[in-house]
Amino acid sequence: MGSFLKLVLLATEPNAIKSNPLDCDIQNRNGIAVSKIESFFSPGSVAVIGASATPGKPGRTVIENLKANGFKGKIHPVNPRGGKIIGLGVSKTIADLPYGIDMGIVMLPAAQTPQAIEDCAARGIQCVVLAAGGFAEVDQAGEGLQAKLRAVIKKTQVRVLGPNTAGHISTPSNFTSSFFPLGKIPKGGISYIAQTGNFTGAMMRSIMSGEYYGVARCIGLGNAVDIDEVDVLSYLADDPKTETIFIYLESLHRPQEFLKIARRVTRKKPVIMLKGGATEDGAKAAMSHTASLGSDDNILDGALKQAGVVRIDEFTHLFTAAKAAAMMPIPAGNRIG
Repeated sequence: MGSFLKLVLLATEPNAIKSNPLDCDIQNRNGIAVSKIESFFSPGSVAVIGASATPGKPGRTVIENLKANGFKGKIHPVNPRGGKIIGLGVSKTIADLPYGIDMGIVMLPAAQTPQAIEDCAARGIQCVVLAAGGFAEVDQAGEGLQAKLRAVIKKTQVRVLGPNTAGHISTPSNFTSSFFPLGKIPKGGISYIAQTGNFTGAMMRSIMSGEYYGVARCIGLGNAVDIDEVDVLSYLADDPKTETIFIYLESLHRPQEFLKIARRVTRKKPVIMLKGGATEDGAKAAMSHTASLGSDDNILDGALKQAGVVRIDEFTHLFTAAKAAAMMPIPAGNRIG
C-alpha cells in the first residue's frame, strides 16, 4: 500500500476512546466569549454592503453566487445609488437596513471597514465577513488599520471573518459569501479551514472543475482578526454535515486551545493538516500573505501527532486526500498495512 494512501487510512481510522463535549467557555483573542457561530453557517438573512449592479464586480458576484446556490434567506444589497440589483431592492446606507439581519458581507475598501462594523452593530448585525485586503499583510499603515479594526470588534462584540478573505461556504444552507464566480457548489462531507483567504475562490473552483467531490463547509480565515482556526474547529467538531476536516494554516493563533480541541475532535472524525511556512522562505511568504508568523516546525509536528492530527506536506494533498476521503468509507478497524 502506498505511503500516501496509508496517511488517508490512518486519518480515517476510528478512535476507540469516546470524546467529551467541547468546552464552550473559551475566550478569543479580542476578549469576546466564544459562543457558537452557527449564524455564519446558517444565516436566515444577509446584507451585501458594497453591492454592485456591474457584472463582474465582486459586489455583484457574491449575490449571483447566493442565487445560484438557492439561498432561501433574504438578501439586502446596500449601495449609495439605491435602485435595484438583480431584481433586489437596494438600501442606500447600512442605517436604512431592517434591524436584526443575521450577517453582513462587507465589500468596501479597507479604510471603510471599521465604520462599517460599527454601523452593522447599530443595526443588530452580529456576524460580518470582511473581504477587503490592505491590512497587516501589506505594510505598517495596514497594521495600524487592523489594530483599529480589532478595537472596534472588541467594542461592538461583532463576530468577524477576515479581513482579506474570499469568504466562506456552507452548502447545507445553500450559502456562500465568496465573491469569486463559483456557480452551484456541490455538497459533500469534506470541510476546509484555510488561513489563505483565497481558498473559497480559485481553489474551490479547482475542486469543482478538476476533483469532482462535494464540500460541507469551507472557511477562508484571511487575517483572522477575530474568528480563527480554534473557533471554526470547535464548530466543525459537532457539525453533523462534516465528516472529515482538512486544514491549511500558516501559523497557530492559539496553539494550546487548538491542540486541546484537536485531541477531542480526532476521536470522532479525521483531521488532516498542511502547515505552511515550514521553511524560512515559506515563513516569509506566509507573513506576506496573511500577516502570520510561523511556529517552530519541529515542536509543532510532535504536538500535532500527539493530538491525532495527520500532517501532510504538499498543497496538492489537500485535494487528493480529500477526494480519497470523500470516496471511501471510514475503516471499521485498525488493521492498516
